[in-house]
Amino acid sequence: METLMLTLFFIGAGYAVLSLIVGDWLGFDFHPGDLPILSPTVIATFVTVFGGVGYVLLHRTGWPALPVAGVALLGASAVSSAVLFLVVIPLQAAQKGAAPSAKTMIGHTAEVVTPIEPGHLGEIVYLQGGNRHNAPAKTAGSEAIPQGSEVRIIGESAGTFLVESLTASRESNIAKGEVV
Repeated sequence: METLMLTLFFIGAGYAVLSLIVGDWLGFDFHPGDLPILSPTVIATFVTVFGGVGYVLLHRTGWPALPVAGVALLGASAVSSAVLFLVVIPLQAAQKGAAPSAKTMIGHTAEVVTPIEPGHLGEIVYLQGGNRHNAPAKTAGSEAIPQGSEVRIIGESAGTFLVESLTASRESNIAKGEVV
């Protein structure tokens, strides 16, 4: 039982550290929809606390495995509930509030402030409601977009804008014989 608790602790802690360090690079982005309790953050918290409390109780007390598992279950439930209600649900509500305003930017122009390389994120600045906003962006095509370029926002996904260079768009329209 002690090995199980220690293994669960290291799995939860390892997942938390791994997602913190390389989560953006590897795309550890999971959207549980209407079930925030299935959030990886909540699950990792539960597993880590359950394993950690269980191991400490087994190692430091003379209690049998069943009471240790019960106390570890209560502790893990309490901590993961706190994370759910104090972190996950408020963050999801904030993201839902920002999503409609981001969708309204499709078709508008922005300026690149951090170069956007194909397959990598850059950063754009756009005006919305008289305020300047920064946002991550990636290119829709395979061309790099340098800093200072003007781009058109053509899509949005999970807070990242999909953009196309206005220069490339104009050249494409001229090649097709369209008036710019």
